[in-house]
Amino acid sequence: MSVLALNLTESDVNTVVLQAVNQASALGAPATIAVVDRVGNVLAVAQMTGAPPTATVTSMGGITGGLEGAIVPNTLAAISKAVTGAYLSSSNGNAFSTRTANQIIQQHFNPGVSDTPSGPLFGVQFSQLPCSDFNTVAATPPGATNAGPHRSPLGFAADSGGLPIYKNGMLEGGIGVMSTATYSLNPNVFNVPINNDEVIALAGVTGYEAPQSIQASNIAVAGLTLQYTDATAANFAAPVVAAGSFSPLPVTGYFAGPAQGHTAIPGTTYGTPPSGIVPDGTIGPVLYPGVKAYVFTDGNGNVLYGPTNGLTPPMGLAITAGEAQLLMTSALNIAIETRAAIRNPLNSFAQVNVTIVDLDGNVLAQARTPDAPVFGADVSRQKARTAVFFSRPDAARTIKAISTPASTDTGTFAEYITASQNLVEPSVFADGIAWSEVAIGEISRPFYPDGIDRNPPGSLSLPFGTRWSIFSTGIQTDLIVPDVLSLASGGPPPAAGCAHNDYPNNPISGTELPIVSGGKTQLADGMQIFSGGVPIYRGDILVGGIGVSGDGIQQDSLIAFLGLEDGPITLNNAPADIRADQLSAGGVMLRYINCPQSPFLNSDVQNGADHRMGDFDGLPTSTFALVCDIAGAGAVVRAAVRSGSGGTIKRGADARGERVFPRSQDSRGSLRGNQR
Repeated sequence: MSVLALNLTESDVNTVVLQAVNQASALGAPATIAVVDRVGNVLAVAQMTGAPPTATVTSMGGITGGLEGAIVPNTLAAISKAVTGAYLSSSNGNAFSTRTANQIIQQHFNPGVSDTPSGPLFGVQFSQLPCSDFNTVAATPPGATNAGPHRSPLGFAADSGGLPIYKNGMLEGGIGVMSTATYSLNPNVFNVPINNDEVIALAGVTGYEAPQSIQASNIAVAGLTLQYTDATAANFAAPVVAAGSFSPLPVTGYFAGPAQGHTAIPGTTYGTPPSGIVPDGTIGPVLYPGVKAYVFTDGNGNVLYGPTNGLTPPMGLAITAGEAQLLMTSALNIAIETRAAIRNPLNSFAQVNVTIVDLDGNVLAQARTPDAPVFGADVSRQKARTAVFFSRPDAARTIKAISTPASTDTGTFAEYITASQNLVEPSVFADGIAWSEVAIGEISRPFYPDGIDRNPPGSLSLPFGTRWSIFSTGIQTDLIVPDVLSLASGGPPPAAGCAHNDYPNNPISGTELPIVSGGKTQLADGMQIFSGGVPIYRGDILVGGIGVSGDGIQQDSLIAFLGLEDGPITLNNAPADIRADQLSAGGVMLRYINCPQSPFLNSDVQNGADHRMGDFDGLPTSTFALVCDIAGAGAVVRAAVRSGSGGTIKRGADARGERVFPRSQDSRGSLRGNQR
């Protein structure tokens, strides 16, 4: 089935809203209702008489800090729910809801089960941020839409009441409902509360339901079935009808309202230029020959984020446009060979978004497979930027210089570095060690090692029970709290993106990350803390990062690593002896890459990518192997040369590969002092 679809017409949107309004009325739960298209254009907002105008952000645990306790307009909460339902889903593989999001972002998977690892998308709630340099701002003329993907006011929602909308079996958008004065979560998935917001949303999508076969309740992750809704049609208080009318409510920065005489806006058609996402070659030449890629556009005939030269590092070391093009093609090809983890039918290929950045986080290429969930576009940028930022030898100094308040004991960002020095090593984030998203994520959990409740927090996280919640995750949240609170009025994002804290009438004083080349911060759409990103090297010089997002975390991780391994000969993964998996943190070795079981379609290969490692420089397949050391919740992938003496083999015209060093703290060799 093609991913190209129709669109939500004004009549469709009116039907969805009125069905929700009538059900809310029957339940005696006046609500705020929002509908978006697949790329996040807000098509309608209705606020019923008596609906709570605002909501308090709370995890119900008495936590302060982060976004805990913030009072936000319910219009923004409803839009965030609608965006979550649309962005987490796809046409031909998976339909996820805000209840699904609730299940996969908490400190335990499943939530409520003690001594289990954190959710697979732990941290994704802080994506699609209003300060993002990627997600777009709503069109201003009433009745207009524009190219997405659009920003979400509060990031992703874990509060029930957000569902995807399908038409003729194809994903077209999402609905979000707020009928209460709290914006929260469900901490225990075995507690089955019938939530009015979810009942209302379910009524709204009647006739526009996701195909049963791809609903989250038919998809398992790590052996656990995902949740879609607890509510069913049996919970309806009245038959579903679309009678009556509603008054549209404009929302500054997100919804200018419909054209005069109308109550809703038609949605864009995904895959056409107005949506902002099109097949490669629709506009201009094909950028990635031989790959059925989709690329981003501005809706005005221009392709965005095509391959371009990096700005940093200087002296001819920056990634070139040609290298970015080859690397993107490699990663997308690996995705098409990789067995998906979250899609039905089984044996589908992984649908992902890929971003390549330079040393300062400037985007050099960004593309996707046709039906990848939209959320991964922004998240892949976050992953690439986070991996390269923390691999820089000046990362510790940059973080220490932040003067805005943090949620740590001392109220400073410097404490995150002190804690990391105590947990890992005194020179952490100052010595050029290569940090992947897997390793960064491990020390960003409220329990370290992850999954043991009595453990202390990771050094980039906060203590569970007193400071940590899904709304206050640690350094990830502290970097963007000023942005989210300052932009709650719907203002445009700053030119520098997130984590700069440059707002008039700023509610939180202080400076954050500096503006670097390209006029943005190094984390211009925020930080991400789950698998799927690795730094990029030219020999032993750090030059950028690659991020992948849209499928299972092990798939994302493998595609990033192997896409680079299989990419241009002039670029490479970090030499094995400077990767973070050489470090012991609290007596436990960190991991660098997750490796899925049976990773490739039409193959029984288990060992990561050993069947692909012989394609370089005319060397025989037997020269190379990829070692997947199955350990704990995942695996570590390291390229290894099977023969020869110790030390790192420099990448270049003669060889591609490096010896696997023992996982010890004294095996980094002379590379440690080099500029990376």
